Amino acid sequence: MKMISKFKYIIIILYILLTNQSYISAKKIYNLINIVGIQNTQLIGYGLVVGLNGTGDTTSQIPFTYQSLNNMLIKLGIYTKNAKNIQTKNVASVIVTAMISPLNYIGQKIDITVSSIGNASSLNGGTLLMTSLKGQDKKIYAVAQGNIVMNWKEKKIYFKKNNQYFFNRKKIIHGAILKKSTSIQLNRNNNGIIFLKLIKSNYYLLKNICNIINKYYYNIATVLDFNTIQLHIPKNKNLQKKILFHIFNINI
Repeated sequence: MKMISKFKYIIIILYILLTNQSYISAKKIYNLINIVGIQNTQLIGYGLVVGLNGTGDTTSQIPFTYQSLNNMLIKLGIYTKNAKNIQTKNVASVIVTAMISPLNYIGQKIDITVSSIGNASSLNGGTLLMTSLKGQDKKIYAVAQGNIVMNWKEKKIYFKKNNQYFFNRKKIIHGAILKKSTSIQLNRNNNGIIFLKLIKSNYYLLKNICNIINKYYYNIATVLDFNTIQLHIPKNKNLQKKILFHIFNINI
C-alpha cells in the first residue's frame, strides 16, 4: 500500500510539472517586462485559413473569400473558369494581428492572433496560409503561417458540437517570423536611468529578474516597487541599446 501511495504522489508531482510551463520552459526577459516610454508596434494582415472541416466561409455569401482564393490560385499558376461559381466550405478569410517591441530581433518567432471576418463557424483544425503582417507605415515586418489547433486547456473553454470544437479567434504561439525590426527610441535626456515595468505584477519574479541582471552587470538594477526596476546604465545611447538588448534576451 505504501508503494502505491508513493507512486500516486510521484504521478501528481509529474502532472504539476508538466502542466506548469514555467517549470519546463525558460522565458526571455522581454516576454515579462516593458521599457517605460518605449512603444510597441502593432501589426496586421489579411489571410486565408484552409483545410477546415466544412466550417469555413460560404463563398457565395462572402465574396472577398472566393476572390482571395481565386487570386491565390492564379499566383500558383492555376486558372479557373467561372471563379464566382467556386463553392467551398473549407476556406475562411481571417485577420491576423501581432505586436512587436524594438527588442524583438529579425528571425525571431512571435505570437499572433487569427480572427475570422467572414461567416465561418469555426477555424479549428485549419492551416493559416502565408500572411504578410504590416505596420502602420505599410511595411512588412513579419510573415505568419501555421496550424490552428487547441491544447487540452482550451478544449474546456470552447463550444463543442458533434465532437467538433467551434471558435472564430485563436492565438498561435510562435506563429510568425520577424522579417524587419523596429529601432529603440530612447529618451535623449534619460541620463542613464531606465525604468522597466513587469507586465504582470509578481514581486518574487521581479526580484529574480533584478538579481539576474545584476549578475551580468554589477549592481545596475534596483527594485523600486512591486512591478518596477530602475536601471543605471551608461549615458551613451548606442551602449544603452546594446545593454538593453542583451538584458532582454536573457532566459529566466
